Amino acid sequence: FWHGANWTFIVWGILNALYFLPLLLTHRNRNHIEVVAYQKRWPSLKALSQIAVTFWLTVLAWVFFRAENITHALQYLRGVFSKSIFSLPEIRPTNLILLIAFFIGVEWLGRQQKHALETLLLERSRILRWGFYMCLITIILIFSNAAQQEFIYFQF
Repeated sequence: FWHGANWTFIVWGILNALYFLPLLLTHRNRNHIEVVAYQKRWPSLKALSQIAVTFWLTVLAWVFFRAENITHALQYLRGVFSKSIFSLPEIRPTNLILLIAFFIGVEWLGRQQKHALETLLLERSRILRWGFYMCLITIILIFSNAAQQEFIYFQF
């Protein structure tokens, strides 16, 4: 706000504070610092629902972070939470969904290490590692054909 940002950043900050405040007030903010489903193959239903709620609350706050103004953010959210939320999208980016699922899987497998992808690949042969790196670079090049956007902090 001090360097020309608009009210959407204030709303973003308030939302993040509101998300954290119940844990802080009940002194439970340090109860969940361990790795999710530590030494288990799959998370419990409770842990999975907590992950999903955290993700969606974060995404909801990001709408305000990225919006041009409060009106724009509210219009966007109205569109998201309209009756269309119960219908299948017309465009289904299957490749992107598979890519996201792959990286969620990699992160889940390596969740006990600091850098999941790096740690998982260090245990593999050099040929497999470099093959994966080349595939990753190719995927980045394929998906980067969208219109370039200016980095959000350049506006400050």
